[in-house]
Amino acid sequence: MVRGSRRYRRGGAAREDTLDFAQLSGDAQLAALEALVDDARTTTYEAIGMHASDAPSARIYGADPLDAVATANEKFETAREQQQGDAAADAQLDSIGRALRAVVRLAKAHANLRDIDEQLHHGDVAVAASAVAEAATLLAELQTDPDSPKLVARASVETLQTLLIKKRAALRAELDYVAAETYRISVHGPLADVAVAYSIASNADGVPYENPVTPSDLFFALAELGLARARLDALADALAARCFLPLLRNSSEPVAVVHTKIGATMSIGAFVGARSETAPADPVARCSQVRDKWAVVLDFVQSDVFHDVDVADDHADVYTYLGSRLWAALCPLLRESLLVPLVPDAAASIDDTQQLVPLLELEEKWLAVGLISADALHIKAAVKDLLQAYVSKRRRDLLTTVASVLAIDDANTVVVGGETSLLDAGGKPAGHKKNSKKVSADASLTFPRCSVSARAQTLVDFARETIALTVAQEDAENTPNTAALYFHAVRDSFCLYRCLTPRPAGDDPKRAFVLFNDCEYICHHLATLGLRYRDKWPPALQSSATLVDVVASYRALAKASISPVLTRTKDRIQHALGKWTQADWLLADIVDDQLLLDKAENSLVLASGIVSQIAGVAAAHLPDSMHFRVLGLLIGPIAEAVSSRLKQAVLISDSAARALLRLVSAVLALSDCFCYSQASASTTEALAASKVTRAPVSKYCADWDVLVGQIDRLQKTAAQVVTGPGHLS
Repeated sequence: MVRGSRRYRRGGAAREDTLDFAQLSGDAQLAALEALVDDARTTTYEAIGMHASDAPSARIYGADPLDAVATANEKFETAREQQQGDAAADAQLDSIGRALRAVVRLAKAHANLRDIDEQLHHGDVAVAASAVAEAATLLAELQTDPDSPKLVARASVETLQTLLIKKRAALRAELDYVAAETYRISVHGPLADVAVAYSIASNADGVPYENPVTPSDLFFALAELGLARARLDALADALAARCFLPLLRNSSEPVAVVHTKIGATMSIGAFVGARSETAPADPVARCSQVRDKWAVVLDFVQSDVFHDVDVADDHADVYTYLGSRLWAALCPLLRESLLVPLVPDAAASIDDTQQLVPLLELEEKWLAVGLISADALHIKAAVKDLLQAYVSKRRRDLLTTVASVLAIDDANTVVVGGETSLLDAGGKPAGHKKNSKKVSADASLTFPRCSVSARAQTLVDFARETIALTVAQEDAENTPNTAALYFHAVRDSFCLYRCLTPRPAGDDPKRAFVLFNDCEYICHHLATLGLRYRDKWPPALQSSATLVDVVASYRALAKASISPVLTRTKDRIQHALGKWTQADWLLADIVDDQLLLDKAENSLVLASGIVSQIAGVAAAHLPDSMHFRVLGLLIGPIAEAVSSRLKQAVLISDSAARALLRLVSAVLALSDCFCYSQASASTTEALAASKVTRAPVSKYCADWDVLVGQIDRLQKTAAQVVTGPGHLS
């Protein structure tokens, strides 16, 4: 109002100046225009400087730059009208026009920033936000204009930039205060209150506003500053966590809304002591309760949170953004908590959607209040494709079963393998059918006898039973969709087991060996499950379904489970061998020293004991082939060290040879660990009656033959006490 009155008072003088200006010649008009632009520029610089220094006389005696630029702009339009067609004058006018536009931007930016403090003091946050936004736009145009540095002083632009940052910060602090006072969400244990004030009458210091701030002013100011979405995100999170989710978890929570002239309050769980409702066990009744309670909350959001806000016009984007933010967070929970329990347990009942009506009405309520649009009706879309919802429900149930399998203690083991695992489509061994020829056990389809964890066996049994459901049958429930569901449930179960199985430490050989067997056992069935059922799968599943690609990850897990144990054990063996690993340690020099002989013997006994300890655990759990490979890896360092030292003992006596034979007797005894039974049955009685065979040690330990050769040489030397001289050269 002050700015408009000043222009009105000077209106008559301005018209007289225009008449005098119109009577000037062309060159005189151009010179006068340049002088006016320079005067306007100088006046703007002075006003910016006085404002930046916060001089008290700035508002009283300072000239208004807008008056100067308005006068210059008016004379500029007069000169352009009178000098049309003059090319030289047009070029000069264009130059003057560019300078004038730069000064106008500078003067308007200053005018917008000058009154921010006063506007905030009066409570005009919307006007202040518009002024800040306009000033930011004008200064951005000045910075992007390549001619701006030649037309206006860079120092004045930077001064206004600094003022803009300060005023924007002050406005943002005021808006934060107003938002916090407008929307208050308090929580007292399980109780939650949401209070909305229809207007804020005073600032943070208690000074009354001339114009109270309403929610409409608040949202307009936030939108002008680009802060609306950040504030709405916080509001949506609070409403979802304190209002919608408690009612979804417990639909019996009471909801009450109280309205007054200055605001409204919604209480959830405020009357717990007088609660008469209980959460129904019937999913349809529970869904109806949630629908009714959420309807109260949605009406509160529409009528009170956005009180006197035109959500259909000015603030439609703000309102719909809050709704989309809430719906994106709550819709998946609705599907999980309400839709899935309402999905029929049998595929034959999928066409009956009567029990889904309360859930559809709940979504329609969101649409009716305008928080979501018609293209966001995800529940309705899910009901239209109820078969997919049925598939998702069955998948969730299957994975819940897998989770219970993973909860089984992996210390419990069972013995598996030893027979052919080629099964027919019903899960029974092929070749055991009546009047069928005996099927020979192909080695590639036979899993060796070993110990696996009970949960690995349970997982494989679950996979067998589930993948058998993928077989195309004539019943109405089995469709390509359900076949894919069961197949992917099997894949997901194996992936869950691999991801959630803890890796054993290097000091627990039993757990490491059992996990190794689990991985090999699962790999065996991954490689054969598809072979059993692929021919009977639906065509869509036959073209793409496979389980073989999961084998590589389980092979890697098997290697990762057993490698730490072997590495740690080999380190222990190397440490136990002591001087046996030293190349310059000659056995011939210690045969006469009983103390050194005892130490050397103890080293071999300790190293052999470590191998025997691991061999006992491996024999009880690992398959024979893997058991022997593990023994070969562990015996290798002992055989290599002992054979190398024996090679150095060339010229020794028969008594020294017998002493050395006594030293290495503990190593030779390790060959007993390579014994195995040839029984094909899995019963204890059959194993006891079976023939025990010794596996060739040299097949698994390359240095064993070298060691045996050195021992044979010592035995010949020791035997010469009877047949020949006492020394062998």
